[in-house]
Amino acid sequence: MQRYLWQQADGKRHAYDTEHHHPAAARALPVLCGATVTPKADDMVGVWLDPTCWQCDREIRIRLDFPANEIPDAPGQTDTQ
Repeated sequence: MQRYLWQQADGKRHAYDTEHHHPAAARALPVLCGATVTPKADDMVGVWLDPTCWQCDREIRIRLDFPANEIPDAPGQTDTQ
């Protein structure tokens, strides 16, 4: 199984750590951005049209050792900070 996967919840697509968490409808799920989301039954199946959580996207890129030029800056952060 992949170490990190995506789960739609609370209006966004969030990433979670599969070694520690398993999503289920109506159960709190800690995600990589630091939030805890609660997927609904509809979030568990079907097409995910909600936007990706940019904080989860950034964190997963860091954890997977993406090249620095492929990791977006956090808000308020620039390459000179």
